[in-house]
Amino acid sequence: MKINQLSLVLAALAAALLFTASCNSPAKEKPATAEELSKVNRDFVKALNARDATAAANCYAVDAIILPPGQPNVTGHEAIQKYWQGFLDGAGYVDGTVSTIATGSNGDLGYEIGTADLHLKGPDGKIMTEKIKYTIVLKRNAEGKWLQTYDMWNPVAEPMAK
Repeated sequence: MKINQLSLVLAALAAALLFTASCNSPAKEKPATAEELSKVNRDFVKALNARDATAAANCYAVDAIILPPGQPNVTGHEAIQKYWQGFLDGAGYVDGTVSTIATGSNGDLGYEIGTADLHLKGPDGKIMTEKIKYTIVLKRNAEGKWLQTYDMWNPVAEPMAK
């Protein structure tokens, strides 16, 4: 076989191998929907509204970190549960709602950006609304469930009477 023929045979073999490899490569996972990603935070607020700190903490990954405004970071599932129990016991929390602004994902990581209205009972017994904005980073666990892995929020403005 001449060198040119050998080069052509090798080139054809390489092309065939590349084609076969591309046919066997896993398909890229399609991005999660906004519904899938925002469900975690809706479940979280539902748990807070039910005054269930355990259910609220179950919306977080075991190694999650929350970054509350003006407070130290809270790391790990147990500490996060204690944080939310303290919030429910001491902040005058009545109820809350969340609204998603944006979501996105790439593989097993996702995010949600949104706003929330928290209704809190003030020292005078009047209900105040605290508006917050938040960003959460989500991670899909081995069972395919999305969980919060980082959670950061801050007030939009001072609480106002309802």
